Amino acid sequence: MALQNQHTLIAREGRLLIVFSIVIASVLTYYFSFLTAGASWLLPLLFAFLFRDPTRKVPSEPLAVVSPVDARILSIAKCRDGYIDRNAVKIVLSMGPLDVFSVRSPIEGKVIHQWYVDENVAVSDAPVFAQWIQTDENDDVLLAMFTGRFWRRPRNYIQFGDRVGQGQRCGFMSFGAVVEVYVPDTARIEIKEGQRVTAGETVMAHFIHRG
Repeated sequence: MALQNQHTLIAREGRLLIVFSIVIASVLTYYFSFLTAGASWLLPLLFAFLFRDPTRKVPSEPLAVVSPVDARILSIAKCRDGYIDRNAVKIVLSMGPLDVFSVRSPIEGKVIHQWYVDENVAVSDAPVFAQWIQTDENDDVLLAMFTGRFWRRPRNYIQFGDRVGQGQRCGFMSFGAVVEVYVPDTARIEIKEGQRVTAGETVMAHFIHRG
């Protein structure tokens, strides 16, 4: 198992909030009694929990597809992948509002294409972001994210043409989302509906290469 240890235990997206809340709590404690200002110290603890970014052990399996997020499996079904026009298996994952917000790459490979949906023209059932990653062996994985009623565009840290490592932290989605992962219809599925999965660690599928 290769240890994924490229960042600290707190996501960078939340560090400023934590520092700001500590400053506010310190000021209140200075001007008032600790008993009066004590509740204000709960805010940095809350932010530290919400923006936690634990280290993950990425499986040393080149043909594995790992979960991109901490979530629960909603459904697994064969379908037609309309993004890249192929037969596929669609795995639907549901992130809870208190799950870890970091998004990790399901495979090692190159970003072939990305889709962003304009907030002004988006429809309720459209993903806000989709990304196509391809391995060196030409295995394709498509990742699509849906954010529900309140618009929260995911943060994406890899771009078209970039290479990304399996389990590498590559994005951020706060307070939950529905994520779809499309794998080839020949892939061997390793998870089941209702199962909890861990970003960067849980193997959801294996590519099958027949000689």
